[in-house]
Amino acid sequence: MASLTDCPECAAKEVQIEMKFDLNTKHFICKKCGLYATREQISDIRDRLNRREKTREDKHDEYRDWWTSSKKEKEKQS
Repeated sequence: MASLTDCPECAAKEVQIEMKFDLNTKHFICKKCGLYATREQISDIRDRLNRREKTREDKHDEYRDWWTSSKKEKEKQS
């Protein structure tokens, strides 16, 4: 088994855990959370985690930015 990548599930919880690669099954294994996945599945998990929905805080930030922008900028956006 050779170490190759960080676990996307643990990284989402802000923990860096290296996964081990099993040459026999061609799967990565996380010793912390137990994730057992192929390279493609890990890529899909990372994509899903990166496409998260806007949080309430994100929406508040956008509104604050809009509110503090100049009148000319607001007219452009409308």
